[in-house]
Amino acid sequence: MLTGEEIIKRVKDGSIVIKPFDESNINPNSYNITLADELLVHTEDTLDCKKENAVKKIKIPKEGYTLVPNVLYLGRTNEYTECEKYVPLLSGRSSVGRIGLTTHLSAGCGAAGFKGNWTLGITCVTPTKVYPNMEIGQIYFFPLIGDNNIKYSGRYNNIGEINNSKMHEQF
Repeated sequence: MLTGEEIIKRVKDGSIVIKPFDESNINPNSYNITLADELLVHTEDTLDCKKENAVKKIKIPKEGYTLVPNVLYLGRTNEYTECEKYVPLLSGRSSVGRIGLTTHLSAGCGAAGFKGNWTLGITCVTPTKVYPNMEIGQIYFFPLIGDNNIKYSGRYNNIGEINNSKMHEQF
């Protein structure tokens, strides 16, 4: 795992891209990422893996938006990232977890070659107010070991907005 100082070096040499990059978001071995100002929420009671499920967009005002339990909110990071030589791993911040907020449900491990903003699967255990630009998670970077001939080029690459599930495309 890269240290905070090593993340700074890799951003400066271009082998890791984080935009926008704020050196004050560096931790001993991670980089804090922030929540963009919009969310998607599914509009149907039952989600179907074989179809594209409808969503509605929610704008998070600067005074905050209260999330409620038992609802999946899709958010995204303000930060765009890309790296070819490292595997990025997204995790929630402990401060966020201590108020019962999750930042992702399953897709915390990125892939070498991923380029884009991270879509977050956000849930809460009690009503919780969130704000645009709040530090909601952190990214760790792990060096690859072995051949690196396969790069991520999947359907979530380089989109720049919140990504609803594309699982239906597999059927």
